[in-house]
Amino acid sequence: MTDRYHRAKEKTTSTADRLSYAANTGLLAGSVLQYWGYYLSNRRFAKDQEFYVVYTSIDHSIPFQSDSAVQYWLINLKLVPTSVKLGNPSVCKTFADIRREYVGMAKIACAAFKAVPTVMPHFARPGGVALKLTQAFMKPINCCPSLHTAAPFLAYNLGAKYFPETEQELRESVAEVVSTIIKTKLHALVDIAFGLVLAQKAVNEGLGLDFNDLESHFAGPQKDRDKIPYGRVYTMYREIRDLSKTVGGGKSSLPELMELYFQEIGLPRVTRQHSNCFYDLERKALMYPHELEVGKGLL
Repeated sequence: MTDRYHRAKEKTTSTADRLSYAANTGLLAGSVLQYWGYYLSNRRFAKDQEFYVVYTSIDHSIPFQSDSAVQYWLINLKLVPTSVKLGNPSVCKTFADIRREYVGMAKIACAAFKAVPTVMPHFARPGGVALKLTQAFMKPINCCPSLHTAAPFLAYNLGAKYFPETEQELRESVAEVVSTIIKTKLHALVDIAFGLVLAQKAVNEGLGLDFNDLESHFAGPQKDRDKIPYGRVYTMYREIRDLSKTVGGGKSSLPELMELYFQEIGLPRVTRQHSNCFYDLERKALMYPHELEVGKGLL
């Protein structure tokens, strides 16, 4: 009798979990559609619009690895199962708040895209089908803040809190995302820094949780593996956070912070027709090497 009761209870629980998982998948899918709706809504500008050049001499010194681009399309999928499990009410009771902050990051980023447009160049020799598809589909504009950084860091911080046994796997997934978007030249280091600021705001201020920026991981084993100056990312991240405390009574918007910080470090602006360049931080000048070209794209 007792065994039959426990088996029935386990079956009921299992069925409820499957239904909950399916429902949460639907809710998350809806949030993802909202997220991408915001992201794609601000990608049209006048022909004479000027964009900040975020790609600098430090970024250009990092070797271009076009074969990493296939990961650009696939790596975020690794974070989906953990994101869906957050909807289990027995684990986390704030799934609606999490989805609100997730979509909210895209809304904040899109306001920044419109107010403070940014641009990246394309490499003239992309190589690899995945990167060619990426470049053909997406114009290299509105790259700051990096939502490819903010969303994985949000998923990592929530997953590590509610499913601590997945922390290492999630950490490695986030590191792979950030490494990929830098090596394929889809984002500049300052984009990553502002992506961290956006994620920190969502986790810390929006959800009231501690934010782990993973600096010790990126400054240690990930730096040794990638040969990427992640220390520069975290220096900018701290500078931006310090700047946020000194303007607007600590209530400055992300576009305001971006404008102020870009001006502080001297980033110039160009039209898209002249965006096949990087900004040399030492010479304080735009450089136009032959391997860079004006980025194109459908969207």
